[in-house]
Amino acid sequence: MNGVLFFWLCLVSWLHLATAQDYTCSATKPCAIGCCSNTGVCGLGPDFCGASCISNCDRKSDCNPGWGMQWSQADKCPLNVCCSKFGFCGTTEDFCGNKTVQSPQCSSGSSSSKRTVGYYEAWSITRSCDRMYPESLPIGSYTHLNFAFAFIDPSSFKVAPMNAGDEALYKRFTGLKSLYPDLETWISIGGWSMNDPDQPTATTFSDLAGSADAQAKFFDSLISFMETYGFDGVDIDWEYPVAEERSGKPADYQNYPAFLRNLRNALSSTGHKYGLSITIPSSYWYLQHFDIVEIEKTIDWFNMMSYDLHGTWDSSNRYTGPYLKSHTNLTEIDQALELLWRNDINPDHVVLGLGFYGRSFTLTDPACSKPGCTFSSGGNAGPCTAAVGTLSYAEIERVIAGGAKVELDTDAAVKIVTWGGNQWVSYDDADTLKLKLDYSNKHCLGGTMVWAASTDDAQGSAAAALSKLTGRSIISLAATSSSADQVQSCQLGECGKQCPNGLKPAQRSDGKNKGNTGTNTGCPSGQSRLYCCPPDNMPTCQWRGGAPFCNGKCHDGEVEVSSSLSGTGSECWTGHKVLCCTQNAANAAVAECKWYGSAPFCAAPFSKASCPTGRQSLTYSNYGAGGEEPCITGYKSFCCDQPPPYENCDWYYHGGKILGQIPFQCTGECPAGKASIATDPSGCLSGYGSFCCSSPSTTNDPQVAAFTAQLEKFVKNPVCKASDRQYTKRDGGERTVALAKRHDLAPSDWSALMLQITALAIGRAGTYQSSLMAGQFNTTYGEPFGLSLDQIHRSFDDAPLVDTNSRTESLMCMGRNAGNEVDDYERSRSSVCVLPCAAAGAKRRGVDASLSESNGTKLLLNRNIGESEESQSSAQFGLPTWGYIVDGIVNGHMTLVYEQLINTNAGENILEIVWEVPDDSYRETAADRWVVFHFHFEHLANRGGVNRPGIYAIVAFHAQQYANSNRYSRVDGNGHNTDNRRAHILQCNTGSQATANTIYWYPGDLPNSATSNLPVWAQVLTRFGNYLFDEDLVTEETFTGAQRGQLTTFTHETDPCSSRRYFDWGGYRQSRQFTPNGNAQGQPSTEDSQDDNDEV
Repeated sequence: MNGVLFFWLCLVSWLHLATAQDYTCSATKPCAIGCCSNTGVCGLGPDFCGASCISNCDRKSDCNPGWGMQWSQADKCPLNVCCSKFGFCGTTEDFCGNKTVQSPQCSSGSSSSKRTVGYYEAWSITRSCDRMYPESLPIGSYTHLNFAFAFIDPSSFKVAPMNAGDEALYKRFTGLKSLYPDLETWISIGGWSMNDPDQPTATTFSDLAGSADAQAKFFDSLISFMETYGFDGVDIDWEYPVAEERSGKPADYQNYPAFLRNLRNALSSTGHKYGLSITIPSSYWYLQHFDIVEIEKTIDWFNMMSYDLHGTWDSSNRYTGPYLKSHTNLTEIDQALELLWRNDINPDHVVLGLGFYGRSFTLTDPACSKPGCTFSSGGNAGPCTAAVGTLSYAEIERVIAGGAKVELDTDAAVKIVTWGGNQWVSYDDADTLKLKLDYSNKHCLGGTMVWAASTDDAQGSAAAALSKLTGRSIISLAATSSSADQVQSCQLGECGKQCPNGLKPAQRSDGKNKGNTGTNTGCPSGQSRLYCCPPDNMPTCQWRGGAPFCNGKCHDGEVEVSSSLSGTGSECWTGHKVLCCTQNAANAAVAECKWYGSAPFCAAPFSKASCPTGRQSLTYSNYGAGGEEPCITGYKSFCCDQPPPYENCDWYYHGGKILGQIPFQCTGECPAGKASIATDPSGCLSGYGSFCCSSPSTTNDPQVAAFTAQLEKFVKNPVCKASDRQYTKRDGGERTVALAKRHDLAPSDWSALMLQITALAIGRAGTYQSSLMAGQFNTTYGEPFGLSLDQIHRSFDDAPLVDTNSRTESLMCMGRNAGNEVDDYERSRSSVCVLPCAAAGAKRRGVDASLSESNGTKLLLNRNIGESEESQSSAQFGLPTWGYIVDGIVNGHMTLVYEQLINTNAGENILEIVWEVPDDSYRETAADRWVVFHFHFEHLANRGGVNRPGIYAIVAFHAQQYANSNRYSRVDGNGHNTDNRRAHILQCNTGSQATANTIYWYPGDLPNSATSNLPVWAQVLTRFGNYLFDEDLVTEETFTGAQRGQLTTFTHETDPCSSRRYFDWGGYRQSRQFTPNGNAQGQPSTEDSQDDNDEV
């Protein structure tokens, strides 16, 4: 998706070329471009390529400037760009003279709020930090989320996952719709790497577009794929047709539109309303190979990749050079969009790409950091994205927080950040996103697209900034479902306009003519607002409160919708009339709010009328709902039940648009996605301001009801067994022991429930449904079982690289003490993990405890191996806890197999210790033969006169077989998501970006007698650590002994801990396997076949 966009124009004019190269020639010195005439000058057309030509005489111009097709490749330029008098295509004055392009213009300010598309990078879960699982996405900020990417198998033409593990994410991704029913989830197929020349899929798009048989296979596979996983549409990201350097073929130009037509027909034949979009580049070089006029007839919209306009690739391009330029330059974006306007593309079918990341450079001269200065290379790689020349929004935020200098480039509409003496990056924040949104609205664009939603920070700050501009707040509380049983809400429409799609005017039941219900409050003379409701939930309405002395009040069974001094009749001399409608499911939420404070003396001066107990003020106004007698003193308050049915609210005076508006001349319009709740002329010389909110979503929302039903099912029978687990389970082998009774949920329902709880705990879904679900969780499960959403969230923070759904499932399967365990772990970690320079045993609490005795009485359902300290066997609960396994090790029930030091592919240091399990009580499946512990270590530190290893994380897992390696066979630990799923026992830190304040665990450092006042978790780990040290399993000799690890050590001069020593592997990747009394010699230098990704 974020592929390199090489340059804006494919060629420059002949005049430009003349200044850049030698344009003289001869019979033996051919022209670089053009024909050589007998005058010794290069050029095109009959004067150069005709009778006077002496070399390269068969060359033709790109276009025909008037000298005939005999001398030209084409009569006109692609995309209707201009043909210069020299026969080259382009868009600047050198090509077009004084000709200009008319861009679409819109007076309203919300066209781009129609769509907000976010791309989700599936590989974001593999980052070393800032991982983004689907449940972490702020879904309320988006109308569409695209999963990036799926590939196409080059042999079978079936849809295929881009990476191993993507299939496990598909339903988690589409399941987000259960938290936000208006969200659509699409699959994006392709991406930059699919067409890389060295990939087996390089020509797959071309092969597919050119073969009816291949298309039939692909369509069948795609439809099955979308139905299986619940995708709502498909985005085709072909980068790029025709272009030779991108594996394209000339026939792609005609084949691509035909392929898309066939795809649309196949999707339509299913009876589903599947969506179809494609991505397009912003560079002329690549866009010229898209027949955008024909393609527009078939698709729903174009996603324009208006980012990556510049990057490190510029340094090798003679037309751009190594100059500092923004990768989202608004001036160049405007030029790119002109290519579409030249071809009369409907702007509503164009979605503008925005970047939640930046392109970074290393400055050639630290004193020269303005655009136009040069760079020597890409900027330093970020700690999480780990890519030279690119930083995520989250990484840029941290750079800024560290004191970087930030400047606004108004011409490019970007922020420029400089730091570290020679680092430079451009990116978009709330200020520059507004500039781009204002531009989008001015030119009537049909939406915005983000690459990538998964490069946002943990709080969703970039999405929140965008949501504020689109009117789709991060708390997007107005979601209405497309499902048949969803109850849509009534709303007041805009002045002089028809009802929104799907709604119709409510009917009056009073007066002679009756007819449509509405109010003229807040509207220009001769206009009114219709009261719009869903056809299947249509109330009847009437004005109450007779003139001239009005005291409008609704009757029982009615709700007050609006107010007016006249309604549809005579004017009130005092008081006001109210519009009352029969209460039904579509307007029930209106009854949850009411205006308080009676004119003329509404409250004390400069004060607001108070709300009754149980309600809080959402806003205040002189005029109440708008058509009421105004206050002389104080203000009326709009008081609502909690949580309020209206959210995402604010006062708007120009429909959300400010630029170009006349001050104090108010339009009273609401931004897209909002409806008017009240109007007030205060502050306006003419017109009204509107209090606009997202339409209320009723509490009988079917998504909330379904969530509550599933949660109640689990509460009735809150027991998990291994086969129930979707994220912490391990497949394979028959059970060897009887299991606890299963809960009453089907596997798909259980998976959906875990996804929803995870998203609720993270708290960034930002939808009304999620707020209601959170309340249901706390009432139905959290309070009786002692586990809050906050505790689940904190457990994610305790192990930031662990799959969040796995953590949720583990806690839900632990029963009533899960919340206590989260609290215990956090209290224990602060005592077990210490600074490397602290004195041994400092600031510790103490008393003794017996591991088995202290664990035996506490009933706790276990997680998978290692994630509960409770000593519970497989026979008791189906999965042995790490507490039980440690008991077996310490009590001599297990046999040590080997120890081995490994320097992993990710550069981490692991001590692997393997024990053989003696019986079924230590197994989950019959195939389990060993238990493996990985101790992630960094250094040796002197602790009270003893050099002890500093360990920052511990994981454990079962193993079933040996895996072949280059020299020494190890137990196979590659099944991270199945047989060898890791259990996370300790996480002092992530092991990256260590500082003087980073904490570690030092085995043997804390005596058992010092832990009795600590939680059981600390007691178990301390006892295990002392055992490992006393048995010489984890000591200095383990790492440096001549018959064991054989590592050497060194110190850092700048290390504040002068006694700390780091390990030198001497070019080796792993030690031989050894035991404390064994005889191991030599070290293999090559790595083995295991990735050793423990997610720490």
